[in-house]
Amino acid sequence: MGVKWIAAVGALAVAGSALAVGAQEMRERQRAGRVDPAALKAELGLSDEQATQLRKMWVDGRKQAIRQRADLEIARIELRELTEAPVVDQKAVDAKVKAISDLQAARLKTRTDQRLAMRRILSPEQQEKMKQLAREGRRHRGSGEAGPWRERRSGRPGRSSPPSGPGASAEGDEGPTLTEPRL
Repeated sequence: MGVKWIAAVGALAVAGSALAVGAQEMRERQRAGRVDPAALKAELGLSDEQATQLRKMWVDGRKQAIRQRADLEIARIELRELTEAPVVDQKAVDAKVKAISDLQAARLKTRTDQRLAMRRILSPEQQEKMKQLAREGRRHRGSGEAGPWRERRSGRPGRSSPPSGPGASAEGDEGPTLTEPRL
């Protein structure tokens, strides 16, 4: 019995180490794809005022996205509780499904509003350049390269961050969004 217990503890330790290594690799990949603010400012030819407006917009959007993602996750947990109850209250389940749908719609509206706000800040030429850079960035993202306007920061200490941009989430239910640059 003691040998089995030791083997089980050892297996758990190995599994925990593997998870920790996987999490560290994910954090490094995320850091490697962050926007290089100086390069983005130079590439787009942003004025100081535009850079300040975009920074504020991205910071505010990031805060809102975190709140919305948390609210949505809580609602999903509550729905799971309702559906797994010994006696299911269909009206409560329907109301929670509606609430989740409303939260998802709010996230989409927030992302759309941010994209429109960005269009009001950038000139048509800057918008076109931003689209081009975003396409190039998506092309590089899968290859592990840093891309033309992104900085590679692997090995640099820092916190991990989930996918960013208003409403971005790990579930992958959003389109491409930009990470918050520090212009």
